[in-house]
Amino acid sequence: MNDKKIAKSEVMQHLKEYNDKEIFYHQYALLYNDKEALKHFLEQHDPARLIKEKIYIEEILPKSCESFNGEESVWESLETDIHIEKYCRLMPHLSAIHDFFEIVYVVDNNMQIEIGENTLTLQPGDVCFISPGILHTPYIMEETIALQMTVRKSTFRKEFFRCLAGNSLTSDFFLNALYSQNAGSVLLFHMDSDEEIKNVFLQMYQENYNQYPGFQNVMNNLFEILLCYLFRCDPSEIEIKQDCQKSDTRMTQILQYIENNCDRIIIADLSQQFHLTKTYLSKYITHKTGKSFRSILQEIRLEKARSMLCSSNLLIEDISEAVGYHNVEHFIRLFKQKYHKTPNQFRKDK
Repeated sequence: MNDKKIAKSEVMQHLKEYNDKEIFYHQYALLYNDKEALKHFLEQHDPARLIKEKIYIEEILPKSCESFNGEESVWESLETDIHIEKYCRLMPHLSAIHDFFEIVYVVDNNMQIEIGENTLTLQPGDVCFISPGILHTPYIMEETIALQMTVRKSTFRKEFFRCLAGNSLTSDFFLNALYSQNAGSVLLFHMDSDEEIKNVFLQMYQENYNQYPGFQNVMNNLFEILLCYLFRCDPSEIEIKQDCQKSDTRMTQILQYIENNCDRIIIADLSQQFHLTKTYLSKYITHKTGKSFRSILQEIRLEKARSMLCSSNLLIEDISEAVGYHNVEHFIRLFKQKYHKTPNQFRKDK
């Protein structure tokens, strides 16, 4: 938590000022071609501290060209879902793969993101959703002001799924990004500096920076508002850069049905709902997502249980029952396998 808080009227000025990370990157860039001077400069900094502060340079990354950032690199706690910060100017052009959603919002000037063989140029007001598992390289110009928001995959299941209902381009993007094994794509909203969307991003940045009590609840609600604003925009303002197969409407509908009925659904119910044999349906789900019906269902149930542990005082037995596990011992074992803590330990540490 930052000791000095920023007011709403100060957010833009705060973003324009150079922070400590940008000052480090500036010094690093100045010395980059002088090996001896760069060596002396880096000797003054503890690599572990740099990583902890999310300062990434090729000298301290094990695989600088394809550095994988798991959720633990962004969130120290399992209870928080969303993080937003300024994209550092002058940062090195390092590629990364994440297992969470990354959302880029350009406040001022342009920036570029290299994805595969394509280079996207983002204009002020553009909102770019990068789905998990995509190798990408950001290029931040010195005059660029941009925000980087990271959102857990589970967040879309846990709180915002109703925003994704229907068969729209956007709902297909998110559902395929959540479940499909080959669905790497980028979703672009060309919003031309829409003031409502800009205000939501700036407010989320302010909340994340100040971290007043309950700030995560505020951010979750603001993010839902952001999605609602984006999903009602004109289709001509939406662009998907697909890296693989086309969207499958039927698979999207199947995943939505599992989400909405995860507490009681079995494969026979799904088979009846979609008029497919159980054998064909099981193979179809695995072929499309790379996961079995059982593993998808278990993932959804455990994430909903995690949410209930954070947001309620329900007994473990009641939570187990509510997410579809009638054997509480079995539920506790599965929960511990996923989160490395029992439900009681998780609740106590949250």
